[in-house]
Amino acid sequence: MHITVTGSHGFIGTHLVKHLTQNNNVECWDLKIQKNISNFECNNTDLIIHLAALAGIRESFEQADDFWKTNVEFTKLVFDTAQNKNIRVIYASSSACKRWYGNPYSISKYVNEFIAPKNSVGLRFSTVWGPGARGDMLVPQIENKTLKFATTHKRDLIHVSDVVSAIQTIIDHPTQTGVFEVGTGKTVKVDELVAYNGIDVPIVAGKDYELEENLLPSYRLRNLGWQPKVDIMENKL
Repeated sequence: MHITVTGSHGFIGTHLVKHLTQNNNVECWDLKIQKNISNFECNNTDLIIHLAALAGIRESFEQADDFWKTNVEFTKLVFDTAQNKNIRVIYASSSACKRWYGNPYSISKYVNEFIAPKNSVGLRFSTVWGPGARGDMLVPQIENKTLKFATTHKRDLIHVSDVVSAIQTIIDHPTQTGVFEVGTGKTVKVDELVAYNGIDVPIVAGKDYELEENLLPSYRLRNLGWQPKVDIMENKL
């Protein structure tokens, strides 16, 4: 199969491309290789996996216009290309859509679920962790001992390898459409995760724009035979 992956050199994309190239011909699109999705095109592609996006709830307040342009306008270019050529699309959504009105990032991801082609699948990822994650994300800050504070938020933390297997499950079920949750189906409190890993930092109240809990039971995906395998509370960071 010929698969086009946008955001191919990002956190999830790097792991996904490594997996896909074992059995597929993969075409990569990423700013890191000077291929901007603002100029997106594809030929002879069987499937598009669209991961390219700006991420970060806090950052989206300061860069709202950039988040809209990249996450909505450029994504629509990808969607339009796919629809015009009748190519299936699997695209990254977010658990932030559960409270879509809370911040510009959530809004941009939620809009995608309404403008996506009818034969597409949107994957609402919960909080993804694993090798290669951005240094300002929760788990890398715990690993690097750079965390300044913790909150009592509850987070559904899913390992990037389980995200890759979820994407493969959707690939293997080509008639599936609509939105799928991709989470472990259980949460851990941030302050408890931090304490479990031996870090002593102040506990502070979270921001109003952050979800108190981002639990994703992922029933539709589990019904296709997918199961997450990595539990963050069984692994010291």
